[in-house]
Amino acid sequence: MIASVTVRRAQPRDVQNIARAEALYIDCPWTAEQIREESERDGSAFFVAEADGEFAGYLSGTVACDECEISNIAVCEKYRRRGAGYALFSALIAEVKARGVKSVFLLVRSDNAAAIALYGKCGFIKVGERPRYYKGKDALIMRLNL
Repeated sequence: MIASVTVRRAQPRDVQNIARAEALYIDCPWTAEQIREESERDGSAFFVAEADGEFAGYLSGTVACDECEISNIAVCEKYRRRGAGYALFSALIAEVKARGVKSVFLLVRSDNAAAIALYGKCGFIKVGERPRYYKGKDALIMRLNL
């Protein structure tokens, strides 16, 4: 675990760090403008983790009615398996639960064992699959009931 991880709502000043993380860790990264628009959209649940005074990662989701769909998550390599991802999910879950959300959904590449383990630790379960969703790789559909 990281001694001093903090999670907060994303701010306009975070866009460049988020865009850099997207470019490094996401197969189809969003542009800085898309990130800015998404973070300001009604229904957005967009969080940033900082650890040891540095940007450690982010998590974005969208709330519609009583569901939340996770859009993207990226944790910088340096902070993986040290609690930043779990802290991001904890913050998002607390916020969307307060908004009346009953279920949180996400997609994950079926060969991403580390992410699947994190999502399982957060309480997500596999509820389906999407064949060849990620550049020929299957996606697992996972759900968390709140």
